[in-house]
Amino acid sequence: MSLAITWPSNTADVIDAIRGAIGRNITINIAVSGVPCSAVGCKLDPVTRLSTDQFCSICNGFYYINTISGYAVSGHVNWGQADTPIWETGGRVVEGDCLVQIKYTVTNVDAVDKAKSFIVDEKTLVKEAVDYRGVPNVNRILVTLTQEE
Repeated sequence: MSLAITWPSNTADVIDAIRGAIGRNITINIAVSGVPCSAVGCKLDPVTRLSTDQFCSICNGFYYINTISGYAVSGHVNWGQADTPIWETGGRVVEGDCLVQIKYTVTNVDAVDKAKSFIVDEKTLVKEAVDYRGVPNVNRILVTLTQEE
């Protein structure tokens, strides 16, 4: 006898409601490149593709400025062995790991793919692994994070 498994049609809505109730704000830091320098007199040299002002204090003569932009998203946060002291020969080392679950959207997938770091509970973490989950359709992103060294 074979039983067919039927999943509720509102699975994603239920998960979103749970995340909305217990979720916390997470900041995904993304490198933004190609921002033109805004200094007066700093212009792009079309031949060298650098600044016409080699001594510009804002862009250091590169004209384009690379910055980090924070993207805020709500997520369910699970801390693993965070803040557990690990005893080493040289003393105590604090390590931590974190599992963050966020909603599966094109914008969130793009942010996670381009992420340089994450800020969770005022700690800076880096991406270790990404997993996409959901039944019958993908509806959430699980990101495993470790503390930045």
